[in-house]
Amino acid sequence: MTPLDKDSARAHFRKLRQDLPETDRRAAAEQLASHVMAGLEAAGAERGSTVAGYLSTGAEPSTELLLPALTRAGYRVVVPVCEPEYQLSWVQWYDGVELVRSPRAWVYEPVGERLPSAIMADVPLILLPGLAVDADGNRIGQGGGYYDRFLAGVARLPEQPKEVGVFYPHEVVAPGSFEVTELDAPLDGAVTAEGWIWFGPGTV
Repeated sequence: MTPLDKDSARAHFRKLRQDLPETDRRAAAEQLASHVMAGLEAAGAERGSTVAGYLSTGAEPSTELLLPALTRAGYRVVVPVCEPEYQLSWVQWYDGVELVRSPRAWVYEPVGERLPSAIMADVPLILLPGLAVDADGNRIGQGGGYYDRFLAGVARLPEQPKEVGVFYPHEVVAPGSFEVTELDAPLDGAVTAEGWIWFGPGTV
């Protein structure tokens, strides 16, 4: 198998997402929320802890049902805000929080106190977006570079959260499906509408 270069892989997986019927996306959102909630404590996120998530947009696997379910269950939820120089800060999300369009990316972001990525030392679980992941945990993102820089910083923290990508089932692919570089930080796991997947020995 010849790996797709990153631009070709992004175009490929974006098209697959765009071609998904809306009914399938809604069903996936419901199943995703159910699987995440059922597996949180096994993933190390005890009730009352903070979970880092994201506000889905466009054809991404939807977190519209997941984020409220997390807060109802007693979790504190933080989501990213795009900062200058491709850095991320984090703001608490709750139902009804004011959202504004990011001046730096095609996403909406909550209004509130901006927290540095250093808070991840006390966060047991990060749920992050991506376009695809291979069975070795290698993730391909949208290409903005925000998460690559963020994950590199998390790797230097004294305590490591579990890093889990959120995908559609067909986006978990065989190793060698797309180009991987030394800048790509492998994930600990993935979660889809079909459940949790863990990469490597002894992750959970």
